[in-house]
Amino acid sequence: MRSHLSSRVLRRAVIFLVASLSIGGCGTVRNPSLERARDAYQKARQDPLIVRNAGAALDRAQLTLETAEQLWAKEHDVNEVEHLAYIAEKRVEIARVTAERRQAAEELKQGGGRP
Repeated sequence: MRSHLSSRVLRRAVIFLVASLSIGGCGTVRNPSLERARDAYQKARQDPLIVRNAGAALDRAQLTLETAEQLWAKEHDVNEVEHLAYIAEKRVEIARVTAERRQAAEELKQGGGRP
């Protein structure tokens, strides 16, 4: 009796697992590079220093990210999407560095360069 119950529970667990994987497979396919770029962009978009001091650079990152997302949705071209995601991440980094440089320059200008 006990082995019959165990095999029934095991069979149900396997069926559930297979069904879950089947349903999950029907969803969108994820691209880790694109997700990293999207996360980097969202974090930068929430940083007031970057938005204030490097909005144009952040806009370029957004355009590149949008292009990558559209390409992924239409063609699932892994190589091109990873390339564009990399460029988008680098553009976010450029925006961050630009914002920091502009902030430092403004602080020097206001303080006259004295400690």
